[in-house]
This record gives sequence, structure tokens and C-alpha cells, in this order.
Amino acid sequence: MDDDNLLPEDDQNDSYYDNMASNRTNNNRRRNRALAVAVVAVAAHRLNSRRQPQPMHNSILTGSMRVEELLNGHEEIIQGMISMKAETFRSLSNLLASRGLLNTTRYLNVNEQLFIFLSICARGETNRHISYLFQHSVETTSRWFYKVLQVICSLKDEFIRPADYTSIPNLIMENSDKYRPWFDVSVLCYIIK
Repeated sequence: MDDDNLLPEDDQNDSYYDNMASNRTNNNRRRNRALAVAVVAVAAHRLNSRRQPQPMHNSILTGSMRVEELLNGHEEIIQGMISMKAETFRSLSNLLASRGLLNTTRYLNVNEQLFIFLSICARGETNRHISYLFQHSVETTSRWFYKVLQVICSLKDEFIRPADYTSIPNLIMENSDKYRPWFDVSVLCYIIK
């Protein structure tokens, strides 16, 4: 006979329930381990399947290098980019720097600050395109555009003078038959009627 059969019936039931509880505990441990492995596997899969970030500003030329390349390059290229000749650009840049209106910072020199502003104004470039071109963040290019805009606006009284409407320009006076009729008040009144 089996040894189990020699035990009293209560002892047999206790041992049976102990084995069941032990098996249940082992099953729970196995299930918990399997669940932990599954969670780790899902987390690892999600981490690996994420798009890896790529550097956005990875050009060989920095913004200041690009400005210098354009300033020292062909005159038509810079004229097309900022609607200004290189010598005029340098004069304006030197004026702004000498007056302390623009200063070289840690990441942008005065030429680059001014070039960003003129590129946006002259060609209507987007802020994103300029940030890519000069290898700076969109926030940086936007901030410097508005800073240079304020500086240029502060010079308006010095560089923008209203026309003198009290006298007739020499070009009109010299070609009186060609231009003067358009500026003669009596003729304008007749045309408007």
C-alpha cells in the first residue's frame, strides 16, 4: 500500500491542500515572472520602435561662415539675397556696431544678425528657412529679426527724410513739356473733373 493511504484521512486532505496551495503559489510566481518579462519586452519594443532624433542643424557651415562666404562671393549672389551690395552691407553693419546698436553675442555676430533681418525683408524668406540656412533655432532667428527691426526703426529719422514739397525738382523744371503738366494744379483739377 501507499504511504499516503496509511495516513489518516484528515492528514491526507491537509497534504492535498498543501500541495494545491504550493502549486497555486508556484503558478502565481510563474505568471508574475511571465508578466514581468512581457512588460519588459513591450517597453523595449516601444523604445526601439521610436523614431530616433536626428540633429536638425548639421551643416558644415555655421551661420557666420555662410555670411562671410556670401560677403566674399559674387556680387550678384549677395545682391539677390539681401538686395544690397556687399560694401553697403558692411557699411551698415559697421555703423550699427560702432554706435552700439547691435553687439556680437556668444552665438551671433553683427553681420549675421543683420543678414538674418535683410534676408527675411528682401526676399520674404520664412523664419524656418532662415533658421535652417544660418543653423540656429527658429526662436533665435525670430528674436534677432525683431531686435534688428527695432534698431533699424530707431534710425528712421536719420535716414528717411520727407520730400520737400515746397519746390519743384529740377528734372521736372528742365523737361517742362514732358513732366510739368502732371504737376500743374490747374491741369490736375481739369483731369479730375
